[in-house]
Amino acid sequence: MGTEMGRIEQEFILNNIIEKTLPVKLHFRKKEIEGIFLLLDEDNSLLFSSSDSAITDLAAGENINFFFAFFSHTMTFSSKIIKEGNPLKVTLPKHIYKNLKRKFVRVFPGQEIELSFTLENARIVLDFPETQEYESLKEDVYSDDFDFSNLKELFQQFKSKSTSFSDESEIVMLRGRKLDSFEEKIITDTGKSFFLPDTTMPLPDKTKVNSEFAITEDFFLDKHGNEIVICDKNLRQLEVLIKKKYENGIFSELFTPVIYHEYAVSYIRLYNNKTKNKPFTDRTLTFVREFSRILAFSLEKQGYFSGGVLKESKFQPEIIDLSASGLLFTHPEKKLSEMLGMYGDLKLILKIGPRKIEMSSRVMRKYKIKDVFFYGIQFLEIIPEDFRFLFDYVYGRPFSNDDDRYWEGGAEPPELKF
Repeated sequence: MGTEMGRIEQEFILNNIIEKTLPVKLHFRKKEIEGIFLLLDEDNSLLFSSSDSAITDLAAGENINFFFAFFSHTMTFSSKIIKEGNPLKVTLPKHIYKNLKRKFVRVFPGQEIELSFTLENARIVLDFPETQEYESLKEDVYSDDFDFSNLKELFQQFKSKSTSFSDESEIVMLRGRKLDSFEEKIITDTGKSFFLPDTTMPLPDKTKVNSEFAITEDFFLDKHGNEIVICDKNLRQLEVLIKKKYENGIFSELFTPVIYHEYAVSYIRLYNNKTKNKPFTDRTLTFVREFSRILAFSLEKQGYFSGGVLKESKFQPEIIDLSASGLLFTHPEKKLSEMLGMYGDLKLILKIGPRKIEMSSRVMRKYKIKDVFFYGIQFLEIIPEDFRFLFDYVYGRPFSNDDDRYWEGGAEPPELKF
């Protein structure tokens, strides 16, 4: 992308290009128009005007990109149209970038383009319930507290250590097993713990328990705060379930799945009875989750998963933006983030209408926003005819010598350091 500038520098540059009426290029869809910024409005928006009639093709809500030269430096920022017309009213940039490093400008993709790729040996087929989580166990797991050499002994060690904070504990294996209870279904489906520190209270919300590791009250609400059903229960039904646990003598309870690849291969259950009224704590949850990784690692080392068949997995991610030299995509599956690291190579298939383009590529950026991973991809090898077709599709015009000579937004290529 380039070098992100600080807030004070950004304000200085924007004020200068407005005062000096410096030319600005607006990129949208497959078009490029030139104009100027008229002013910075009181509501922290920008007004952009152009003599190009194509400006009237733009609609409120569209994402756009601006490019401009400032003291021989080509700079860029992304924006969104607030109000259509001429002038356009657009959002103030969150970030302005200089020293651009991309070969070509990225644009927002059309609806007719699809992306897919396949990773070999990405999926192991086993007779266990599948889960939304993924645990590759690529790194060795170590512990000074447990001996991995004997599974029976490992189970006894766990039972012994858990007696200091739990009245009862059990480990349930799930190979070929039918899931009967709500607790079994929800932990295997989500890959998270079902954690009830105190059954006199409702299910904890995300302010009390880390929702990355445990099911919280928020899981049963949509983005508008309305109740939803998960594993055949809503929050009111869940409250009844928790109340029955207390009536049956259970004061604290914890179910934690043991994850291997995309499977829940086992689960660990702890509970305290009502005679002591002893609640579980975050340390209980942390201890059991750490042991779940130890158990999965030990099962693998002992050959418990032998006979599983490695197969390739096909992914169809969502393209965020696209250029003639790379793209940015996102995909919700956690297992992909485990398998696809920085500088990993993959074969991409771009389908544009009836045309299919195959190319080799490499992951050059990888970052996470909340629970979603984003992958910045650079194209490595592409057939010349496919490249020219892709360029025409992305920018709405044929590839030229100037496109080869300049970089993103008309920037000079960066100096090569040998």
